[in-house]
Amino acid sequence: MRLAVLALVCTAFLAGCASTAPSGRSRREVPSEVKDPNFILVVAETVPNPDDDATSYTKVFVDGKEAGRTEVGRRAEERTLKLKLPPGNQPIRLEHWVLPGVGEWTRLDDSQQPRERFVRIEDGVVARLELRFAEGEAANTLTLSRAPSSESRR
Repeated sequence: MRLAVLALVCTAFLAGCASTAPSGRSRREVPSEVKDPNFILVVAETVPNPDDDATSYTKVFVDGKEAGRTEVGRRAEERTLKLKLPPGNQPIRLEHWVLPGVGEWTRLDDSQQPRERFVRIEDGVVARLELRFAEGEAANTLTLSRAPSSESRR
């Protein structure tokens, strides 16, 4: 009986730890919705083995300052972040973090982080930056696309 109670307490404790983002926010908490975003980040990770589907999130830095972060979620889940950035060429740096099955939040090594790049932010256009990880975190690609914003189609 004591062993069953201990197992329940440990399970509840571990579930609480895994569901908390580094900022203390609940992992299910959704970032506030941005009205008429002009920058969208989409993060997708290939997880070949379901046993390796850890938890992760990505921070976005604009001109050296943190501008936001994706939700914390399973690596196999696509996550997005919508931001309203000032017009012009913006230096964008992404920082990917993973919570392994055992241990603390770990920032990927610099060699595995996506490269910093300039993204042109224009009125009436949404810049969409897609970060895709393949082979675990060993390889990533950044793809930039643009589309008219809903604001400019009115």
